[in-house]
Amino acid sequence: MPDYFVASEEAENKRLEQASAAVRAYMDGNLFLAPIDTTRSNLKVLDSATNNGFWLSQFQETLKDPNSATLIGTDLQDRFPKPPRPGVHLQIQDINEPWPESWKSTFDYVHQTLVLFQAGPKQHEAIHSLGELVKPGGWIELMEPQYDTSSENNEPAFKQFLDMMSELWAMRGTKSDFAAGLEGMVKDAGFVDVKSVLLPIGIGPKHKNPELADVSVESTVGGGKNITIAGRCKSTPPYRCAHEVDNPF
Repeated sequence: MPDYFVASEEAENKRLEQASAAVRAYMDGNLFLAPIDTTRSNLKVLDSATNNGFWLSQFQETLKDPNSATLIGTDLQDRFPKPPRPGVHLQIQDINEPWPESWKSTFDYVHQTLVLFQAGPKQHEAIHSLGELVKPGGWIELMEPQYDTSSENNEPAFKQFLDMMSELWAMRGTKSDFAAGLEGMVKDAGFVDVKSVLLPIGIGPKHKNPELADVSVESTVGGGKNITIAGRCKSTPPYRCAHEVDNPF
């Protein structure tokens, strides 16, 4: 199994849905920023790092002609609903492994969120491979965290969280500021009309929507638990690590 450590499948699915809601509030309620014409028929869309297909199911609801669309979600692990939502196809795919040859230059829109750190020092290659799936005139949208680790406003607990995350990324060969290079990597993959948008997302009482304050905290704390599990598993015999993942706390 790919080394993506979580406290439980149910908890991770919930955490990522919470994170999606917390971020979406800073996108004016939008699911995506790319100029996708959702009134078109026969759209083909890929959601890489789809989790349980939550984002795809929401995207499907924005389409004028959803029955004509091809909606595919991929993830490292099978945490997919069974059966999946009608009209949505979900399958296992590691971003570091070759994508199906038949998918190249076929997608109108490729969407990927919070997974590029898994590529470690091969992020350029991962983005290039993902970009090969986009048809001419299509769009790719990547979203990754860009933390301000030097801010004097970071409380001790949050600073410790950021330090833990940076340490885990370093174990994979990922720089803590890798998201700052996204635009350049996308351009290097051959894309034009490339734009970066920085969303200053607050957590807890600093979140712009008071109704999502608790949700943003729960999602962040859940991520912290995953970091703790991953840190232990990197230095623990596999049999013991498997037990700890089943009983993390």
